[in-house]
Amino acid sequence: MIHTAVGLELRKTRRLRLWALCLVMVVAVVVLTTMNLGSESARAGFTDPAAQPWEQLLLNQVLITAMTSPILVAVLASRQVEIEHQGQGWLLARVSGFGPGLLCLAKAVVVGAALTVTVAAQCVLVVAAGAVAGIGTAPPLDLWARYGLCLVSVHLAVLCLHLWLAARVDNQLVGLGVGLLGAFYAVSSLLMPVHAAYFLPWGYYAAISPLAMEGDLLVAAAPAGWPFALFLCASAALFRAACRRFDRSEGGPA
Repeated sequence: MIHTAVGLELRKTRRLRLWALCLVMVVAVVVLTTMNLGSESARAGFTDPAAQPWEQLLLNQVLITAMTSPILVAVLASRQVEIEHQGQGWLLARVSGFGPGLLCLAKAVVVGAALTVTVAAQCVLVVAAGAVAGIGTAPPLDLWARYGLCLVSVHLAVLCLHLWLAARVDNQLVGLGVGLLGAFYAVSSLLMPVHAAYFLPWGYYAAISPLAMEGDLLVAAAPAGWPFALFLCASAALFRAACRRFDRSEGGPA
């Protein structure tokens, strides 16, 4: 049943232009992250490992991603769910044998896959841009890979929250407003103590930063293991419980 529901959601993505939105976000993040590679000050340190050109580029990506990703996730979740609020989509799906919870789970699979591809494309293109610009030192691919994996995990957790919110509230401006506030909190968390980022889901966009300042140097860092694992497990469990409750409700989600 879930395979059929996922197939239906994939067909909806064509009309909703989900992949076009992801492409726009990939271009925006890559351009904003790499826009200073052509400056004289940046180019002067391309061959100097002490200048940490790759680390500076990765830190730029962390900042831009924290600024834009909460909005992207909110928009994708809203568009994928809004179609069900129009024209009695929840009721029609239930008549066809797909409960609201199953439908939300299928939406999470489809949008989650799109976000995974988006993250992979962003990371690859940023590294490629650095290499084309002429950075002569070896890139810290292990840090980039770890950041990409953590970023996908946070995307999926925040996506579950926004799908639930979009399903419960007919007015999709509510979810978009929450996404904007989440972006502000994510960027602010980069400037606050690390533990402050663990209070709200969007703070994990800052908590997963693979780099931290130590004096004048950027050093490798990682999110605290048990809070991050607890956040991901709790998000998955709560979303699954919400989907089951949706399936027990009559009509649309409640």
